[in-house]
This record gives sequence, C-alpha cells and structure tokens, in this order.
Amino acid sequence: MLVGGTKKTARFLVYCFERNAYLASQNVPLLIFYQFMLASLKKQIRSFLYQKGYDIVYVNHQQLAFEAKRAAEIPEGTQLDTYGLNKVLYSCGWYKLQKGWLNVDYEPKEKVATKYDLNEYKYHFVNLIRRHPFADNSFEFGYSEDMMEHLMQVDSLLFLSEAYRTFKKDGVLRLSFPCLEGVLNKHYPDNRYQTALLAKEEAYTRYSHLHFYSKAEIELVAKHLGFRHVEFLEYGQSKYPELQGVDTREAQIGLNMYVELTK
Repeated sequence: MLVGGTKKTARFLVYCFERNAYLASQNVPLLIFYQFMLASLKKQIRSFLYQKGYDIVYVNHQQLAFEAKRAAEIPEGTQLDTYGLNKVLYSCGWYKLQKGWLNVDYEPKEKVATKYDLNEYKYHFVNLIRRHPFADNSFEFGYSEDMMEHLMQVDSLLFLSEAYRTFKKDGVLRLSFPCLEGVLNKHYPDNRYQTALLAKEEAYTRYSHLHFYSKAEIELVAKHLGFRHVEFLEYGQSKYPELQGVDTREAQIGLNMYVELTK
C-alpha cells in the first residue's frame, strides 16, 4: 500500500482519530485537523517513494506560469495602441472582456483568443504592476473589479501611479474591491484566536488576498498621488454613464468598496 501496509495505515488512522478528539476538546477549528492530516499523509507518501528509490522533484506550477508570462512581456518603454478607445478595463481576466473598452490583464493573448474574437474585443497582455505601456493622458475612464486585494501595498501604489499618469485631466478611475471595513464585519465577529485563524484562511489565504484598503487609506493614497477628488459610492451607482452598471458582483455588497478617483 502507498502508506506502507495495513498495520501502519491502521495505526495512522487511530492516531488521526485520537488527535481529532484532542483538537475538538481544545475547540481548535476543524481546518487545523485537516491541515494536520494532509501534512501527515504527505509525509508518509514521501517516505514510501524514497524507500522505493524514487526522487521527488517539487514543481511550482504557478511560478513556472509566472516566469513564462514574464518572458512574454513587452520591453519596458514600449507603447501599445489604444485603438482610439478612451475606456480601460483593468484585470479583465480572459473571460469577461467588454466591447468598447481596452481590456488589459496578465493573460496571454493566445489564451484570451480561445474565447473572444480579438478583432471585436480589444485586448493587451499587460503587467499592471510595472510601467503601463500607454502614453500619458490616454484614458478618460477606467475600471477595476476585485483586483486591488490581490496586490501588495507597494504594488498597488505603482498601479495607481501609472493609472494617474495615463489618465487625462478629469479622467475617472472606478475601483471595486473588498475593503478592510467589509472584511472585519464579515470575518472578524469577535477577537478570539480561533476566529482570527479561520478569517486568515477565508479572507486572505484561500483567494490569495494580500492587502485590504480601508476608506481612509485609499483616500490618503489617492490624494497623495495626485487625484483631486475621491468619491465613495454604492454598487452600480455613478454619475458617469460610462461607469454606471459596470459592477458585476452583487453578492459582495457589504464586503466591497466602490470608489471613484478623479484626476
């Protein structure tokens, strides 16, 4: 057997049962028990494979994919065609492109082209935490949904700086993302350790979330970078027709912040 025989498997299961009972008696979340079981199982599988003479090579597929994308990036300083469009959709993914917008994301064009006709939907492969390949004063409107929480604070500052540079005077950038206020209300109902541990998994780790802006923080950052006006709004609401109804995640009302930054 993969785990080393029937007797060893039985001992392992008995140990897991006893460990589970102990963790339950200590009010430790079930998540911890599952993590413990997975780590123990991985250890036994590694031991079995080593005994059989196999070498184990760990492959980080996410890192390999990232390195492939970095190799495909255009040289810094290159300027891409905006196709005469004045609206930019940041982090559109490869599955939610919009007509009439310049769609940009860190997905290769070949992948996006499997779903969309890129003659109709304008798309560029862009690393948004490097210098944006667009001229100064290119856009009048921009939108990003559920991207900011995936950026480290230092990278979000770079993104906002480049958005500011590439927007025209009075250009408006609308952002929708889970905010710190929403995360605290949803995931931190009390100050217990078990609650914070579960919140770390559900609010941060599970979805690779790195940083949640509060309203005060995004206003501080935006104004420091040069945006002259910051307006907090409700889901789907905007005084600009171009930005009305662009929000798509109604289930996240109460969790997300909706804010428009004016250059």
